[in-house]
Amino acid sequence: NYRRETSQPKAGVVITSFRQSHRSFGKDLLWSSTSTAAVAFAVATSASSNPRSPPPNSPPATRRDSVISTAATMRVLNVLRHWISKHSHDFWSDERLRGLTMDFLKEIEGSPGLLPAEHKAAAQLLRLLERAPERTVDLKALFVPPHVPTKESVETLSALEIAEQMTYLDYQIFSSINSEEFLGQAWTKADKAERAPHILMMTSHFNHISNLVISEILKKYTLAGRVAAIEKWAAVADIARCLHNFNGVLQVCAALSNTSVYRLKKTWEKVSKTSKQTIERMQTIISSECRFRILRDALHRCDPPCIPYLGMYLSDLSFIEEGTTNYTPDGLLNFSKMRMIAHVIREIRNFQQTPYKIDHIPKVCDFLLDNSLVIPEERQYTLSLELEPRVSRGSGAGLPAGASPGS
Repeated sequence: NYRRETSQPKAGVVITSFRQSHRSFGKDLLWSSTSTAAVAFAVATSASSNPRSPPPNSPPATRRDSVISTAATMRVLNVLRHWISKHSHDFWSDERLRGLTMDFLKEIEGSPGLLPAEHKAAAQLLRLLERAPERTVDLKALFVPPHVPTKESVETLSALEIAEQMTYLDYQIFSSINSEEFLGQAWTKADKAERAPHILMMTSHFNHISNLVISEILKKYTLAGRVAAIEKWAAVADIARCLHNFNGVLQVCAALSNTSVYRLKKTWEKVSKTSKQTIERMQTIISSECRFRILRDALHRCDPPCIPYLGMYLSDLSFIEEGTTNYTPDGLLNFSKMRMIAHVIREIRNFQQTPYKIDHIPKVCDFLLDNSLVIPEERQYTLSLELEPRVSRGSGAGLPAGASPGS
């Protein structure tokens, strides 16, 4: 079980170890390993010796080794069960890995030296691998902007319709993010488009919706129109909060805190007290103070389905990557770092696995995805000044007390 020259345990032994201190190693390795899937498979299965039954008159030591090997095989199967059930994408995106795994399981299933329980476990895993994955939404097709500008607007659609379809779109992207995209700060690298495509898509869509909200407010040339738009989007954000779509809440609140909207003092003076209180309550929840402490508490209390603010977790992962080394001073893999990364990714995956029961409404999604409705960012502040010219250098914005831009 240990290399003689170093007395360090082999990876395949530790990943399937019965020791209490090693029990979570396999799961954490799968969540946080930067190795290829095929290499991870080789490590996960290297402790299985696929033993045959010892001869009837074999010495006690031989029988003991057989029992130990059989137990190791079952632990290998347990690791594979976790991998297949929690990371099925690995097997459907890598034919070589899927083939290696199926060959291994068929060998286990047909081995006469193993227990019936092990044969049954291998057969169950084979059935999982042979079952075609459930049909998923085609993201590219779903997020194609309408070819003809939509006739819908924030006035023609209800706050509930907008909030539900915002949540529908957010969840489709969020649930498609693979665990590998969170490793090694992939979303910041030169090849980020290949390594973290869905994280980039989530970020891009977040910015698009925020700019849409800003645009829908600034396009109203009357004060009453702008007030109605702000109150409507405040209601949308509040419904998103009730749907546990905290990403959607941040999309709207980021727009309301944008300088182009925030500075509209005359407009904010006419916004109802109820809407201001709603905005203040949401700004408190999503505040970045103390590393999003209040938002984290809300996430831990709510039951899925839920869409967290992804930027919070990306900050956590960046902090871990930049603050800890990959190897210890002794040259060993820093498993403490892997465990911290695994904890963050596991929390994200827990939210990804429970879908919303919301039907797709094309006309509302067309409104949310229509690029023609968005005022270019470089034009937004100029338009804001045209609507309410600057009166004095120190003019306020009229947001509720405690609400601050960028919170």
